[in-house]
Formats: sequence, structure tokens, C-alpha cells
Amino acid sequence: MMDGAKGPMTQGINASNLPLCRERSRLTVGAVPQLTSGSKSRVLAKEGDFQYMVATPEFGDRMVRILSDSFAREPMSAAMDFSPEDLVPFFARFMPECTTNGLSVLATPVERPETLAGVFMCRDFKSPFPERLLEEIPRFAPIAHALETVDRAYELQRPGLAPGDAVDLFTVAVTPGSQFARKGIASALFRVCADLARDRGFKRCVTECTGHYSQTAVRKAGFQERARLAYRDFLFEGRSVFAKIEPPHTHLILFERES
Repeated sequence: MMDGAKGPMTQGINASNLPLCRERSRLTVGAVPQLTSGSKSRVLAKEGDFQYMVATPEFGDRMVRILSDSFAREPMSAAMDFSPEDLVPFFARFMPECTTNGLSVLATPVERPETLAGVFMCRDFKSPFPERLLEEIPRFAPIAHALETVDRAYELQRPGLAPGDAVDLFTVAVTPGSQFARKGIASALFRVCADLARDRGFKRCVTECTGHYSQTAVRKAGFQERARLAYRDFLFEGRSVFAKIEPPHTHLILFERES
């Protein structure tokens, strides 16, 4: 079920014909400091019983676990029958970047700062996927190509987009369990990451939303739809790999908000 929003369409594309290159720069954005394994995570905000900090390498393994658990439940992963264990190698490949780029944010209880309550993995939109990622994890290729399809449609609207221009709010997760559920952690992570990107000099925030509920949330946060892909029309190697995704999750949609 669509909510009536209109935007650029990228439907009916056979993604197996598209090389996954993203045409993204391998340059490191100079304005974003690289953190090391000995770096202390900086507290960005406190809300209620939780504090929000820049992600650092010592949290990497725990970030992988909760990101894998969360992403396994999103529509495309569920359609591909991914388990959390299947996704661990995928997220592990992003940790060297996302625990040192100064853009990803953690949530921890104020009284227990060593406990990970949530994480938002963020990257420069122009950063490429880790080298050889799809050779090592070929099962992820349909999802990667779907993301690439909406990314390319967006970049056609933003010619000249360069490193440091747009941050990709890539994946958010909250640690399972009643102690962290319904505490507003995901919403707070979203706000803190957007504020951090603005403070770092990024002009735009971009996020690819895979389900109806996240799409509704980002619209309420002031994001505008820029590109979409209908799951039922998307083909990978001639197969409709996401056809069994049921309403209300009907599209992958890329949203943007200017800082």
C-alpha cells in the first residue's frame, strides 16, 4: 500500500546489467577526523537515561551484532532469507570505516557507558562499498544492486556531488530486549547523526528506507523523496527476487534533507 507520495521512479530495471561501482570517490574527507582504536568516544548529546557518542573501534564487534540482527528483519533481507549470522560478515567489512570516520553514532546508558543500546552506521554518500565485498558475500548482490539503482537515480538529480557533500544515514539498530525498547533511542540516534553531519560540514543527509514505517518516520522528520524502486518490478539476473515482499512495504525509497 502506497501512501500517495510521488517521486522519481526507477522501476523495471534489470539490475544484473548494472555494475556495482557507484562512481564514488575513494578520497577521505579531510574535515572528518579518523579515529584510532585508542580514541575516546566523544559524547554528543544526552537524552533521558541515554547518551549518544561518536562510534569508536572498541565497539565494533557489538555494533556488528546488533546491526546484523536488525537488518535481518528488514523487507529485502527477509525476502532473501538472511539470518543475523549471514549478515555478520557484511557489517564487519564496514567497521574499519564506520568506527573511524567520525560519522557513526552509538547510544549507551548514562550509568553503563560500556553497554551498547543502539547504533546508527553512517558514511559519506560518495564512499564506495568495501573492496571485493560482493565477491566475498555474493548473496548480498541483489540488495546492493537495488540500493545502487536508487542511488544512481538520486545522483542524476545532483550532478557534481562530491565527497563531503552528503552523508548516508545507512543503517540504524537498537539492541533487542525490553530494557531498550520504546525508549526513543532510534529517533534520537537519527537526530544526533543529522546534527553531527551538519556540524561536520555536510550539506545534505541521504537515507535509503526499505520499509513503510521508516519511510513514514523520515517524512515526518522533513525528508523529501528523491528516488524509488518498486519491489515487484525489480529484477536481478532476470529474477524478481523481492516479489514476495508484502504491503505495506512496497518500495525502496531514497530520501534527502538539506542540512
